[in-house]
Formats: sequence, C-alpha cells, structure tokens
Amino acid sequence: MDYSITAQKLIENLGGQGNIRTVTHCMTRLRFVLNDESIVDDKVVENIPGVMGVMKKSGQYQVIIGNNVAKCYQEITKLGNFAESSPADDQPKEKQNPISVALDFIAGCMTSLIPAIIAGGLMKVIAIIFGPSLLGILETTSDTYIIINAIGDAAFYFLPVFIAYTAAKKLNCNTFLSVMVAAMLLHPDIINLLGSDEPTRLFGFIPVIHGSYTSSVIPAMLSTILLKYVEIFVEKITPEWSKNFLKPLLIVAITAPITLCVLAPIGLVVGNGLQYVLNGIYNFAPWLAMALFAGFMPFIVMTGMHWAFSPTCILSIATVGFDTMLLPAMLASNLAQAGATFGVAFKTKDRNMKQIAFPAGISALLAGVTEPAMYGVTLRLKKPMYAACLASGIGGFIAGLVQLKAYAFATPCLTAIVQFVAPDGGSNFLYACIIAAASFVLSFIFAFIVTKNETPAEASDDTASAVEADTAEAAVSSQPAVANPLIGEAIPLANVNDPTFAAGILGQGYAVIPSEGNVYAPFDGSVETLMDTHHALGLTSKQGTTLLIHVGLETVSLGGKYFTPHVKQGDTFKKGDLLLSFDLDSLKKEGFDTSTPVIITNTDDYQELKLTKTGEVNAGEEILTITK
Repeated sequence: MDYSITAQKLIENLGGQGNIRTVTHCMTRLRFVLNDESIVDDKVVENIPGVMGVMKKSGQYQVIIGNNVAKCYQEITKLGNFAESSPADDQPKEKQNPISVALDFIAGCMTSLIPAIIAGGLMKVIAIIFGPSLLGILETTSDTYIIINAIGDAAFYFLPVFIAYTAAKKLNCNTFLSVMVAAMLLHPDIINLLGSDEPTRLFGFIPVIHGSYTSSVIPAMLSTILLKYVEIFVEKITPEWSKNFLKPLLIVAITAPITLCVLAPIGLVVGNGLQYVLNGIYNFAPWLAMALFAGFMPFIVMTGMHWAFSPTCILSIATVGFDTMLLPAMLASNLAQAGATFGVAFKTKDRNMKQIAFPAGISALLAGVTEPAMYGVTLRLKKPMYAACLASGIGGFIAGLVQLKAYAFATPCLTAIVQFVAPDGGSNFLYACIIAAASFVLSFIFAFIVTKNETPAEASDDTASAVEADTAEAAVSSQPAVANPLIGEAIPLANVNDPTFAAGILGQGYAVIPSEGNVYAPFDGSVETLMDTHHALGLTSKQGTTLLIHVGLETVSLGGKYFTPHVKQGDTFKKGDLLLSFDLDSLKKEGFDTSTPVIITNTDDYQELKLTKTGEVNAGEEILTITK
C-alpha cells in the first residue's frame, strides 16, 4: 500500500490543508479536528485506498487505517504543516477533584526531571564516597572533587528552571518565556539583592521580600501557571502586526514582577510550611510516623499522593542535605513488595503466577519499580499485599527509631542503596541495609505463609472448568494458541459499542469487560506497537499471529493517564507476563466504556476464528479457537 497516495487523497477530500486544524493518531485511526466537517463526503473518504472506515466522535473526524496508521500519519505530515495536538487537546474536559488536578500537575512537572535529580544526587554520593570522610581519595579542595560536586549540585541549584520547563510543557504555554522568568530568580544580581540586609523595593515603593530561590520548586510552578493566563490575555489584546515583539515583551513584563514580588515569596512560604509540618510530625514520634507512612506507602503510590511529598523531599535534600521521610519509607515499602512477590513466586503452584511474580519481584528489588509487583501479584492476591504492608511498617518503625536519612534522590532499591551513605560516615548506611533486609525477609516469610498452593484468588476453583479448558487446549494444540489476556466478562465483538470494532473492520475476535486493571501476555511473542497513550498494544506471536488489545473505547483521549505499561515497543515476553496495568475505577468514574476488544488483525491468514465461551473468564483461558 502506497500511503503517500492515501495521505494526499485524504487531505484533498477533507477540505484541503485550510480545513484541517490538527491531526494526530492512535493505534488504528487518524484523528482530525476540522474547521468544517459538513463539507466532507464520508462515502468518498471511505473509498480512498488504505481507508477502512470513518467515524465522527468527540469533535474529531476519525479515519480508520489499521495497523499501518503511523506510516500514513508520517506521509500526511510531509504534505502540510499541521499542528500536533495531544489526543486530549480538543476533547471536552471532565470536571475533576481539585486535589486530583493539583497532583496531576505536580506529577507532570516532576516526572520528566526525575532522571536529572537522580543523576545529580548520585554524583554527590560519589563525591561523598571518594571524599575525605570515607575513602579519602579526594580532598574537598581538589579540582576533581569540586567539579564532581558541582555536577551534582547543578540539578538542585537550577531546579526552578527545570520546573519552569516541565510546567510549561504540561500547561502548553511558551516554554522559554517560562524558563526566562524562573531564571530571573537565580540571576546573581537578584541573589545578591535579596541576600543583602538593605530592604529591596521595585519602582521605589513595591517591597520585595528577601529569600533564596535556588533549589525551590513551588515558585516556578506558580509563575508558569500565571504565565499561561497572561499569555492568553496578551494574545487577545495585541494586534496581529505587533505579536512578534509586543506579545513576548508584555508577557514577561507582567509575569516577572508579579512572580518576584508575590508568587515566589508565597511559593517559598508554602514549601517551607509543608516541610515544617512534616518535620513536626516526624519529630513528635518518628517511629510512629514512619511505621504508618511506610506501611501505607503502596496505597499512597497507587493514588499518586507520593508526588505531593516529592517537592518537599527534594527541597530538604537541597537545603539540609538529607530526607528523613519519603525515601526511607519507600526503601522499606519497595523491598517489602519485592519480598512478598518472591514469597508468592516460591509458594504458588500456579504456572502463570510464577511467570508474573519472578520478573515483578526482580523489578521491585533491583529497580524500585513496584507497579508490576503490586498490580500483578500482591494486590491481585490481596493477602500478600497485607503481608508487604506489615513488613514495610516494621521497616518504617526501625527507620524512625534510628532516624534513617537519604542523602540523594533516587528510587530506593538494592542497586541505589548508596543514597543512604552519609557524608560524615557513621552507621546510617548500615541501618539502611538492615531495614532493607528486614523488610524483604519479613515480607517474604509473611507472604509465603499466607499464599495458598493454588491458582490466584481471581481464578476459578471449579474442577470441571479446568478439565474443559485442558480439553479445549488439547483440541487446538496444533493451532496457534491465543490465551485470554484479561479477567472479566467476555462478549462477542458485535456487542461492542463502536462500529469499527463491532463490524470487524480491523479483524475478528471478541471483547472483555474487565473486572481488574491488568493485561497479560496471551502468548509468547513481542510488542510490535505500544501507543504513546499506552491504551493499546499490538502484539505478534512466535507463530505469526498479530493481536490488537485496545483497553476501553476512546481512552486515547486520556493521553496516557491511568495507564502503566510494563513493556516497551520491541520487547519480547512470555505467555502470562504482565504487559499493561490501568486504573479501572478511574476509567469508570470518568465515564469511559471499559469494553476491551481483543482482535486478531491478520484474520485473513486463518480459515476460521470461533469464540467458544462468553461470560466470566480468567486470564490465561483459551476461549478463541483459531483454525489455520
């Protein structure tokens, strides 16, 4: 298929470049936002070579292409300077809880720059290890020590600039004007001015509160929010002929003084206030605070609340040199999740669970990535999660007693435990090792005890069903095997409330209305496609079967929100591996249809596809027979 011809004919029949406002794509569809849909003849568009169908939904003109949608999209972008909107840009916005909005904004500001903070923190740890307090190889006055320490400090010193950049990306406002305003707070002259004993006044009468904004987080967030609205206002009042020079001037001239005189001091007060409150709780009863904090950490991570603690954690490391709450609590929690997952892996006799648990445990132990362990094992089986929380609480209790400190920001795990090496030596690192070991071992033991020698809690205990499944497997042993990837209710594809899927345009299969938010590998194979929005997977088995798993309908509009992939494009996997997790409750609350089509996209390669079972199904069941 020559998609350059498809692209050219699409642009012509959608009213030309002037009628196309934005274009993006998802797993199978080009999504156009048109100025006027009424001038488009749907029948003509459907008859364009390479087009499988069209849909009009949520303000978008959707053209179904299929698996090669990315190729077609590339050809379209070659033909015109079309705006690239995010999938959610032109969608009507749901009202959200203000706390959820705030957490989403903080997470959006923090996630992209975490690698820089981790790198900076660990560079400082290297300086500590080779410095005079430990190995004594480098003196603090040596050029090498100063350079290594400066590399580590840079990530923290210029934190407001990084925050301004990520916040501007999140809010879709002018990135470099936002960075410019934040950089003003770090200008040497401003630092000297606000560090002097003499009062500072703007225009001779507006007082400027003194303070240091190096390593701060909240001032840059607030300044970027202001800049977003100022930019909208200035866009409305400036004439077209002056926008190139007058618009940026007015934006900075309005935003910078308000930031310096009002928002930056407020941000400093808020940040210091949060740190003061957390320190107060910790100082009152550190053993109790840490036991509760570490014990409930898995649920804090699942709700995203840990992002609320990240700014204060980073601020604490940058100002006083260490963190005593978030990172020590996460050390206990992450190692406990690893221990519980390994406990399940060694105890269970269920083959699929073993295949999920071992790699998930390794991920939590060595990388501090606990989502596969939580969603694939401990939360799914419930009792191992209780075991992990109990062990984590005990680890937090010990951390509070010894007042464990983290000296670098990194996701706590076995390979990053050097973040607990203290600059002045001492027993802090030893304490961290003891807490990590106690959390892991206790959780392993607890989970091993509570895990039963049977299939997961969600699996059916009905022996007859198991016999039927074995019989079905034997019957199709010579045919390509595709296991059901989700737990839930299987329904015929024709019942899906989307004509593209229901009509089998993309291929034959079925759909599952999920009862839990996990997608498991239906066979041994590889990930051919993983959308940036993480709502859909394109898989290929070793036998050549190509499968599309599309979680929910129109979930592309979320832009990846509520989805956590555990694989990336190009990865290989084994049958039963956890591929994707999603927040099922949140999808339902936001009104999305969670029906998940499971489609054989190379249907034409097979003589017959038959759905052998509907209703309640488990992950791993083979309910779709395929005749080669």
